[in-house]
Amino acid sequence: MSTQLWSQSALQRFWFWHLVYWFGYLLLKYTHLAVLTPLQNEQPWPYLGTYTLLTAINLVVTGYLGQRDLASEMSLPQQMRRLLHWIVPLCLVLLPLRQVLIVQYASSGKTSDSSFAERIISTVPHVLLPLLGWLAVYLLIKANQNYQREFIAQQMLLTQARAARLKVLRYQLNPHFMFNTLNALNSLIISRQGLLAEQLIQNLSTFLRHSLKNKDETLIPLPQELNALTAYLAIQQLRFGERLQLNWKIAALPKLQIPPLLLQPLAENAVLFTVAEISGPVQLDISLYTTEQQLVIEIKRHISDTGDRSGDTPESVQSAPDPTTYPTSLQQLAERLELMFGSSASLQLNLCGAAFVGQLCLPLESVYVRN
Repeated sequence: MSTQLWSQSALQRFWFWHLVYWFGYLLLKYTHLAVLTPLQNEQPWPYLGTYTLLTAINLVVTGYLGQRDLASEMSLPQQMRRLLHWIVPLCLVLLPLRQVLIVQYASSGKTSDSSFAERIISTVPHVLLPLLGWLAVYLLIKANQNYQREFIAQQMLLTQARAARLKVLRYQLNPHFMFNTLNALNSLIISRQGLLAEQLIQNLSTFLRHSLKNKDETLIPLPQELNALTAYLAIQQLRFGERLQLNWKIAALPKLQIPPLLLQPLAENAVLFTVAEISGPVQLDISLYTTEQQLVIEIKRHISDTGDRSGDTPESVQSAPDPTTYPTSLQQLAERLELMFGSSASLQLNLCGAAFVGQLCLPLESVYVRN
């Protein structure tokens, strides 16, 4: 909520309760007069007029004071002292005014045995208590407003910190990817494979353009992210040649949006723990499908019978359900999912023997595009 809209909302709430208080007070006085005045054989209308005038003065003056100080950020004790500086003089003006109106107008000039000073003193509670009641109501409104302002400020800071953290996580591109890509490009140039070098440059350009183009977007269309993933895997295919084979399995999907650069870390680790670790051809099955509540992105590997491992799989990723044991890029991916979707999204990595499964699940309700 913007500051201007919030200020308008706070002003509307103040005037609502301000009017409720003074009209409620006036209704109470009317009820009092309707019950007691007939017992004294007097006409109620002069009293009604007097109380209506006094209440209208209170409503206007306190309304001005309240609206004037509503946006101030002073503490409640400071606010109370500031208002009392106005309420006390207002009370001193209303005391004689009320007494004169009651005696000269409402009571039709009837004389009283008490002196004017005694009548003024007896009038103090009738004038001061409504003003103190309004002051209490106003301070409650102000306390609630201060709490809401602090809450909104904290939420804005949390949102900004969350957005900043998401940006940092999104752009932590593995420098080894760039290093290996440039080495592959250098090898293609040296071996005079100009067409392949041109394809690598185009795919790298597509991937980097995607990274920069969507830097301020929270969600982007799924086809855009798939195009970037295709460009990334095409670069890896140029690096590893026939050793890396891709098998895309994309089911019929509704119109979806996902966070940018979400799939690249998963594909990066699939390549790292398959092609880079195994001699011989490796096939990666890339599946996208939906269940009743989730969008599932899954990458699996298949190894031919002649494929031999040239190194051992790190124990930290052997059937690891805990994201803290994942490689750094996948830990960052898990943190992004937690920041954006909470517990509704999940990331699972299973690397055990000849099996590799990386699975990413997103809540369908959050990524579904409603027309």
